[in-house]
Amino acid sequence: MDVRFLSAGLGCCLLAALQYFYITPRLERIPSDYTSEASFNATTRARDNAVAPWTESTMVARRVDQMLVTSAAHGILQGDIHWTNAAGQVQFESSAVFGVDRYTRENLPGYGDTVRHGAFLFPLHTQAKNYRYWDPQFIGNCDAVFLRAERIGPMTVFVFSFTAKALDETAGYAHLPDVPGRYRVLTNAEGTLWIEPTSGIVVDYREEGVSFLVAAPGDQRVANIYEWKGRYTPQTKASRLQQAQAERIRVNVLEIWLPAALLGAGATALLLGWRRRTRGKPLAAPVQT
Repeated sequence: MDVRFLSAGLGCCLLAALQYFYITPRLERIPSDYTSEASFNATTRARDNAVAPWTESTMVARRVDQMLVTSAAHGILQGDIHWTNAAGQVQFESSAVFGVDRYTRENLPGYGDTVRHGAFLFPLHTQAKNYRYWDPQFIGNCDAVFLRAERIGPMTVFVFSFTAKALDETAGYAHLPDVPGRYRVLTNAEGTLWIEPTSGIVVDYREEGVSFLVAAPGDQRVANIYEWKGRYTPQTKASRLQQAQAERIRVNVLEIWLPAALLGAGATALLLGWRRRTRGKPLAAPVQT
């Protein structure tokens, strides 16, 4: 076989392996300049104590996640959430710092401003199974349970229900007159996640929850003091769908199309070299009798 074809064929095959096993994982990790923004339309009911009248509001919540510092394998991200009323006044805000594995997207215990477990972002190639995650949306773990697959436009998405139970938010309600002296405040929440599985991007989101007073002994439930419902705005949903479609194409290029092209080129070079060798082989001399 012509050494040039042999070298080209083997070189393409080695390059395909290098690209798939070494380069692609580095290109698919959470980028060092990662930032993500989402807005929610929300309605709320709130009161200061167990017998006070309810105040209802229409709110807009804005969440921003931004990478602060990275190394090759992990990153430190900050997640901020601001709830504003119709007049644009901030009614509630929170901020948290997360340490995240850039490859697996899992929270790293020992990093961030508290010990966290579970996923920060859903992984590439999200599977039809249950997940535990912890992101800036709540102060504790959430459990996502796979429900079904459905279509949104041209894409198949996975639908999960999620729950967060008995999250202690006493510190966040310390402005109330009976907290923390007389009562603690716990929060329960539930909702739905629509996730494009190849990219792991949440393309639509719905949540509802309640915060309530509890008293000793045994955290006996006294009364609800805050109730809310929220969902991605149409603009956020449209933007997330575009991001997911672009990321799905990028992942397929890196994991399927580019390695397949390199392997195809290598196989073609080896085949051409074998054919040239076969064609150039001299014919056997006739047998003398």
